[in-house]
Amino acid sequence: MEGQVEREAERRAGRAAGSGSRRYGSPNARALAIAVSGLVLAGTMVVASLPPSDPGAAEDSVDAAGGDLTRRMLLDQVDDAPGEIGAVAEPEVCDDGRNPAESYAPDGIDGEAVQRIQDADQLVVGVDQNSYRWGYREPDTGDIVGFDIDLVRAIGEDLLGPNPDIVFKAIPTAQRIPAIQSGDVDMVVRSMSITCDRWDDVAFSAAYFETGQQLLAPVNSGIDGVNESLNGTTVCSGEDTTAETELRARTQALDVELITRGNHLDCLVAIQLGQADALMTDSALAAGHAAQDPTVHLVGEPITVESYGVAMNLEDVDLVRRVNEVLQDYTTGGAWAESYADWLAAYLPEGQSTAPEPLYLD
Repeated sequence: MEGQVEREAERRAGRAAGSGSRRYGSPNARALAIAVSGLVLAGTMVVASLPPSDPGAAEDSVDAAGGDLTRRMLLDQVDDAPGEIGAVAEPEVCDDGRNPAESYAPDGIDGEAVQRIQDADQLVVGVDQNSYRWGYREPDTGDIVGFDIDLVRAIGEDLLGPNPDIVFKAIPTAQRIPAIQSGDVDMVVRSMSITCDRWDDVAFSAAYFETGQQLLAPVNSGIDGVNESLNGTTVCSGEDTTAETELRARTQALDVELITRGNHLDCLVAIQLGQADALMTDSALAAGHAAQDPTVHLVGEPITVESYGVAMNLEDVDLVRRVNEVLQDYTTGGAWAESYADWLAAYLPEGQSTAPEPLYLD
């Protein structure tokens, strides 16, 4: 399993040695959770790269673990969490006053970066294959499918024409930016939140989805948000993520042990194995976890307002503009709505059923 446990330099006072985290539910419920995890992981093992798959595979996808039950998960499972500590969700504002979701204006020009991809006749994209409904390996076919993958195919077809040669490279969360900077990938489409700090390292397209950081916890855990209900618990997040940053900032006054894993799905497994009591990730991704495992649910409210964007090299401004032109057609021409209906509509509130309005720097 990817990632190393990152623990506090000192355990907080009063934590009994060897006490571990709160275990949840009955032994049978925990066994069920671990069994579900095994089924999911069978289709989501991370590999260095994946061959191009059938563009029509998404239309034939099936739920990896859950059936009709999973289609009712999210709307019945969000609890109110009074008294949350600093949990008012507000969009980020950069030091210069701009919204980080602002990107370069669309342009279809074939600049240097676009030409590089076309000369290679291949698009290399960093993706996740651990995020159910977003980017994951379908157990029945072995194809990588999901909402993010549909967008990758639309970008590939615009750059390279019908049946483009797309190399999907599965990369851990913490390797998204290094993979772009080193040139290992042309772009990352991996439910990656656009932040002011990340703009220092990579460039982003306009937003293609809006979400926020939210806790996921076992149904019978007693955890109801980022508040005193977390005292005495272990909370997991993906390494080098917005969730990790928010947790460290918002739990300083609480008795909480924070750990990280290479991917947020690994945090779900940590809960199932009794190594963590809750995880924090984007609410949209957490909804996929709830669909996989009916013993966990979203709690509290999202504590941030964030947008997903396609990440590219800072120097590839022409590629960013070209991707934004693709997004214009993709979000307004019906393709975004069709992909949303295929992958996400059953798990997310109706308010998230439209693409965000694009914001541009110029």
